[in-house]
Amino acid sequence: MKRQQALGNRQQAVNPSTLYPLILLLVATVLILVPRSGSRINAAELPTVEVGLPQDGLFGLGGQYILDKGFDRKNGFVMKPRWAGVPEIQRLLGIQAISVGLMTPEASLRANVKGVPIRLIQPYQTSHMFVLVHKESPYKTVDELKGKPVALTSEVTTLYNLFDFIMRKRGMNIEKDLQLKKLGAPPAIIAVLEKKEVEAGLLWEAHVSRLLGTGKYRVVMGFRDELTRLLNTKVLPVIWLAGLEPWLKANADMIPRLRAAWTEAYRRIQEDEGHFRKYAKQFFGLEKPEDLSLGWQRTKGFLLPADFTWPDAASLKAGKGFLREGVEMGMFSKEAVGFIDGMFVP
Repeated sequence: MKRQQALGNRQQAVNPSTLYPLILLLVATVLILVPRSGSRINAAELPTVEVGLPQDGLFGLGGQYILDKGFDRKNGFVMKPRWAGVPEIQRLLGIQAISVGLMTPEASLRANVKGVPIRLIQPYQTSHMFVLVHKESPYKTVDELKGKPVALTSEVTTLYNLFDFIMRKRGMNIEKDLQLKKLGAPPAIIAVLEKKEVEAGLLWEAHVSRLLGTGKYRVVMGFRDELTRLLNTKVLPVIWLAGLEPWLKANADMIPRLRAAWTEAYRRIQEDEGHFRKYAKQFFGLEKPEDLSLGWQRTKGFLLPADFTWPDAASLKAGKGFLREGVEMGMFSKEAVGFIDGMFVP
């Protein structure tokens, strides 16, 4: 009797109906854990690309957007940011300390002449730079600043080079005809403007919006409109993602991935005001609600148009034309013309 009772107890202990909940729980656990484990493995296997990103401005904001939204992983790589100032990023590419980062066509051309094979991979934005004067000043056009003190960034920056190009086309040599005060960053330029040590300052968005919001300044020239007029084009990209040619040859499969990530960034970010507001203080020094609203409305328009796709024949022609005219006007050495076509990645 005791044996039969014990046997019955064992049969009751392994009754299938009592195991079903445990089996279902085990299966559910496996189904949950396996995909997560696989995701970790896949993410770990993605190639890492160190990219030089500026701590200031639209390009830096775009890089942060790629990181936040995971556009790098979505397109098959992991972006490792190397945050620095624009001149430092260009210097790091120039000494080949990094392989990918922000670059401008004119800086790339000078690097190629010096034997550093930098190639332009993907454009990101148009020129978001302006010439500002004090609201009460008498100047109506940039030509009226001849002989006056003007604050801007140094020769290695795209702001300087684009301004040099524009003014040469207008018959003025900025080094001879203006009293240039070359400074390193927007805060320094804004400081001398506020002290009225200069008659004009050259800045980019959204710093321009912040100054316009004070009611103390006005714009006498916008670079984008002037460049598109001079070069007879609708879109002239001036800020690019670039890479060293040896790295690009060794990692040719990364070119479409990088392009896809940055294209998605400039298309999506111009619809995401929340991202701009989240990082406006970090990248532009904007905090006041009125500055944020004006800054967003003005700044997003300098990203490449949402329907723009690279390569674009008209924009490429204009970009090369800018460099060739720069050679003709003496901005670049004569041998530079031989490097222009090869700088743009097909």
